[in-house]
Amino acid sequence: MTTQTTDTRRVYQQIADQVLQLIQAGEFAVNSRLPSERDLAEQFKVSRPSVREALIALEVMGLVQIKMGSGVYVCKPDQRKKHEQKPVKDFAPFELIQARSLIESEIAAQAAISRSATHLRELEQSLNNMVSQADNQQNPLSADREFHAVLARATGNQVLASLVEQMFDARMGVLFSRLSNYFDTKATWDQAIKEHRAVLRAVKAQDAERARQAMRHHMERAYKRFSVSWLKSTEPDREPNPSAQPTSASGAGKPKRPAKAAKPGKIAG
Repeated sequence: MTTQTTDTRRVYQQIADQVLQLIQAGEFAVNSRLPSERDLAEQFKVSRPSVREALIALEVMGLVQIKMGSGVYVCKPDQRKKHEQKPVKDFAPFELIQARSLIESEIAAQAAISRSATHLRELEQSLNNMVSQADNQQNPLSADREFHAVLARATGNQVLASLVEQMFDARMGVLFSRLSNYFDTKATWDQAIKEHRAVLRAVKAQDAERARQAMRHHMERAYKRFSVSWLKSTEPDREPNPSAQPTSASGAGKPKRPAKAAKPGKIAG
């Protein structure tokens, strides 16, 4: 009787391992540019966000370099930081956004019903802090975290409050932080602040459905902001609505140009 081993690694980790195998096999030479996210996604039969997460993980390990406006390049051996070449085991950033969209949209709806005057004051203060920090060229992530935490506390459910804090802590992990470094700007934070303001207006009006939709819109926009191509003259990546069920990444086979010395295995979804 034979048993099948289940690969429990996250999809982006599996992709990163396969790209690394191709690099080590000489399929992608040092200083060469890797294929586009679209091409890699088609070759591995996975989503483009999963490919982006894999490339960010490889960059954290010092194996590739992402050059905005140009692409992703294989690093020279002497540029590889051996002490950093450990598998990254963070939550996948785009999966985290999807989870937050599903959970925090309902939190916003419940908060609109059960919020108190104190919660409203705290939400307004958090939003004002975001505006002030962004205007002073500071990263308003801490105020952003407090805004979402107050919303969760406003539901009166301690499990939800704790869950939001855990998700936001994951938001501050190495993968998400590295991804944010490429796309967080004054303009993107200004847009995010507008989206938070729409959530606050709905919660203040005790309009649960509008609060739900405002939060969902905020997460959809965040998803798109982190999907923008890092190549010049390229349209932003078009990916599924983050509020929808994630598509399976299973069934990924070998790339169209398999390495001679390393055959990529199947990627489990």
